[in-house]
Amino acid sequence: MALHYAFRLSLIAFATESVRGIFSHADFISAIQSAFLAAVIFFCLGLMLGEVATRLVEESSRASFEKWKNNLD
Repeated sequence: MALHYAFRLSLIAFATESVRGIFSHADFISAIQSAFLAAVIFFCLGLMLGEVATRLVEESSRASFEKWKNNLD
């Protein structure tokens, strides 16, 4: 789950930075370098945030299941 989130976030960052480079009339090499750097940064950020989100969902569902299981007893 975290990897999917990281890949999507990095692709969005790459595309956004590429479009920004096109609109600012930057040269190709600097625009691609900037887009690649943004993709790497947001991949790392997405990996961390995706892992936190996965753990939160797992803990919440586990607590919900335990509460449901205790109510049956």
